[in-house]
Amino acid sequence: MPDQTEFSRALLLAVDMWRYGARDGWQQAELQQALSDAVSAAAGSAGLDRASWVVQDSGDGFLARIEDSSAEPALVGRFVRELDARLERFNHARHPEKRLRLRLSLHHGGSLPAAHGYASDGPVHVCRLLDAEQARAVLAGLPDANLVQVVSQPIFDGCVRQRLTEVSEAEFTRIRVDLPAKNFSAEAWIRVPGVPAAAVSELAGPGSLVLELRPDSHVGADLLDKVVRASFTAAGIAAPEMVTEDGEALTMSLPARTPGELVLGVWLHHLREALDAFAPEVRIAVGVAFGRAPAAAREVAGGAARFLAGVDDSPVVVAVSGDVHRRFVAGSSARMVMPDSYRPLGTGPESWVRVPGYSVPPKPAPTRTEKAVSPAAPRIGVACGPVSNFEGGTFHGPVVVGAWHDNRGAGR
Repeated sequence: MPDQTEFSRALLLAVDMWRYGARDGWQQAELQQALSDAVSAAAGSAGLDRASWVVQDSGDGFLARIEDSSAEPALVGRFVRELDARLERFNHARHPEKRLRLRLSLHHGGSLPAAHGYASDGPVHVCRLLDAEQARAVLAGLPDANLVQVVSQPIFDGCVRQRLTEVSEAEFTRIRVDLPAKNFSAEAWIRVPGVPAAAVSELAGPGSLVLELRPDSHVGADLLDKVVRASFTAAGIAAPEMVTEDGEALTMSLPARTPGELVLGVWLHHLREALDAFAPEVRIAVGVAFGRAPAAAREVAGGAARFLAGVDDSPVVVAVSGDVHRRFVAGSSARMVMPDSYRPLGTGPESWVRVPGYSVPPKPAPTRTEKAVSPAAPRIGVACGPVSNFEGGTFHGPVVVGAWHDNRGAGR
């Protein structure tokens, strides 16, 4: 067991490579070497002693504990600038899918040596910032960016706001990192070198749930709208912004920070009740995604619709994207969310399905397909055809296919 007297506060730097798992072994090895070279060169140019960092590797990145607390201004400013420049040189003329792109976070907090690296609140905090949905969204929304930087509130207040680094306060955008499943919530600041804060803010703004409702039969737009609004009113959720009405499908974006657990629990219950009251003959597939793009909800709703086609005794099937499941379902104890009632849908993209009213989703019956009927092959003893040719003779009337024998058993 580690000595508790070894607890101390230090700078903590976490780094993660973009789409590392999608590369093959040789590409991963190349990226690891390129990352190590870029970080070492950037640290040297920023006047930092990389050799003194205590690094906990993770394959697709690392967590570094930096004892020199005076290194904070250089880490926030010049180190990131130099790292971005080296990544730009590495990525130049590379295919977009082959580029080395990073998320990195910085925090000053407590840490304690442990069997597999470091423990305590500091390493947890910096890694939660690294996993912030806003950091992922910004990197995805700026395909030409080499990295996105996230700093904790203590780093921002003590270094950036005090003008102790070359990066100005105006370059950062404030975000709130909420990870209910991890029992984590904190303020942080995000920036992309060379990109205006307004552009980053647009991508890092509060995300929201996007839903698509897809009836399995014709229903008028007014009736569907009535069902939807009645269900949201009963659940105590603000009326959603209708995005599009594509044929019978209705896509909507909920107000930012609408509680996901409330939608996936109480609202689904009231949706079933509204269908029973206003359109009992209608069954609906619901797709739920997180972000701003309706396309993600449509894709998930498609999986729910295919599942609904094989379930005859439920008016609603809901499918949620992988990030919605991680955010609002997994480990939730909220009313009616029922985490154990979800199972992987088994189709791309990653999604989970639930049939309200079932403790576990049933396996839907296979889709019925029409099969061409082939004539059966002639069998021995079956009469075939009105006219047949047999052993040089022509026979009118049915002929029995098979071996012929005379009354003594001899073949004929």
